[in-house]
Amino acid sequence: MLSSALFLVLSSVSFVAANGAGQPVRPGDIPGDIANVGNNRYTARMTFGHDKTQSVNVLLDTGSTDLWIHPAGGMKAEFTSTGVTHKITYGGGSYINGMIGLAEINIAGFTIGKQAFINASESYHQDLCNDANDVCGLVGLGFDSPKQGIQHALIAAGKDGASIGKSVLSNIYDANPTMPRLFGLSLSRGGDSAVGADEVSLAIGQCDPNYDNVRNMPKFPVYPPGALSWHILARGAQVNGQDIDWLANDASTPFGHHVIGLDSGTTNILLPPYIRDAVYSKVPGAALAKNSKLHNSHWSNDTDVWVIPCDTPVNFTMVFGQVRFNGDSGIDSYIPYHVHPLDMTDMYVKKGPDGKTYTICVGSATNGGSITSGKTDGLFGASFMRNVYSVFSFGDTINNTSPNGAPPYIQLLSKTNSAEWAAGDFAAVRGPNVAMSTRNAPELAPTDLIMLFDGKAPAMTGPSTSGSTPSRPNPGSGSSSGSQSCPTNFKNAAALSESSMGGPSSSMDKFIPVIVGLLVANLVVGLVVVAFSVLRYIRERRSVGVSRSSSLRTLYAPVMTREKEADALTYEPERPYSDRT
Repeated sequence: MLSSALFLVLSSVSFVAANGAGQPVRPGDIPGDIANVGNNRYTARMTFGHDKTQSVNVLLDTGSTDLWIHPAGGMKAEFTSTGVTHKITYGGGSYINGMIGLAEINIAGFTIGKQAFINASESYHQDLCNDANDVCGLVGLGFDSPKQGIQHALIAAGKDGASIGKSVLSNIYDANPTMPRLFGLSLSRGGDSAVGADEVSLAIGQCDPNYDNVRNMPKFPVYPPGALSWHILARGAQVNGQDIDWLANDASTPFGHHVIGLDSGTTNILLPPYIRDAVYSKVPGAALAKNSKLHNSHWSNDTDVWVIPCDTPVNFTMVFGQVRFNGDSGIDSYIPYHVHPLDMTDMYVKKGPDGKTYTICVGSATNGGSITSGKTDGLFGASFMRNVYSVFSFGDTINNTSPNGAPPYIQLLSKTNSAEWAAGDFAAVRGPNVAMSTRNAPELAPTDLIMLFDGKAPAMTGPSTSGSTPSRPNPGSGSSSGSQSCPTNFKNAAALSESSMGGPSSSMDKFIPVIVGLLVANLVVGLVVVAFSVLRYIRERRSVGVSRSSSLRTLYAPVMTREKEADALTYEPERPYSDRT
């Protein structure tokens, strides 16, 4: 353990190693708590000024590099103005604009004497900062570059931007040369009492000891080589065991792969619209409302909404792969990562045109628009990152300029290892929430709901279900966290991929009358048929539990490790924070 490394966590006990002592401390003792804000934003506490005059909660954003703040009441701490203004525009169309300043800051136990930041005086579609407890800024955890951001603005103004305009992480690493140039990030899932779901941590220069096995995971190199963003290659996706036909946007992407960005500043998974539709169209009972009066639970480039039965878990699996570049030796590695069903749909209530209030569940993955129409095939935000422990390594240099150094890479350790377990946890969490909500706000079948709100039939639907109205969720008895079983009223995500397969007993039933008749007619022929039936029975018994679409299970080795009432009149979905699209 390096003396300069620091580990922060928001849970019952955490460990700080800033002084090498590694003594357990309570979260309140940590100089810079990490917090989960409504399962959408993840923040760190940052102080400004030599005497820590001002404290600000800043969003942790792997999709950008620079630091900016827009605190309630303005900047109170002492700082030096550079006289240079800079505007940052993010992928969802939001922006901030202000003067670049230099100030002493403290974050995660590290003090930086002169940190460049933007003192925002203008913003559009940013989180409201009305008091010290709100999200009042953003700290980028991405790559420095003299060709963009604060560094570029200072250089263009004739100043030494490469030196004074460095990012927070770059300054920390430069001041601690023996520290590994990496950080680990764990995002929590609020409202889920399963073991480990509440753990949110930022570890600079080391890994969270709770996820030490991440060291054994493949190092997925940043793609393309030399890129200054946290993008890696993926290879394939499945929903409920069914493959998604997904073509890369850019012809230069290796065949069969996709370029996926990991962005903690984006709340959900952003996809091309046809991939979003491919995902949710495989969910039984789901229906697509085009240009709908319903609303998505996250920012989307369109107003199309996938309505999902609230009791149905969406089992989405993404495969990430490491391919060889420039003749590198080694075996390609492809690892599947499950996304918890709680991260694939969201629940809210909304008043209908009939004056009644309804419980509605919608798909959380949305249309990324221009963000996912260029070289990036998908931007995976907090909805995905809650399911993995992520290590982001800058390689030997933060600017990725060392010709002999290790290139930047990402390691991912799954926190959602079993679709069956996740379906059980989904039932335990979503079940009581739906049961409580539907007491006063009933749930309609998606097709009926769309007809009510939009006055037209769905544009697309998923596979049919046995009933037109979803059964009311029942968490069942013994719905403790981490339960491996799923209450009977909830559909098991793993079973959805196998529902078309008949069991062995049903196959045998068809042969019983034939066997009896043949025995009566001819004992010898009957014995032959019985023997054949027994062999068939044994073979079918062996096939039970195997999905029709099992390419992931045969091609990839599994990883062995460990909501919100919204008013349509005031609803404003969170926009993505990514300036590298």
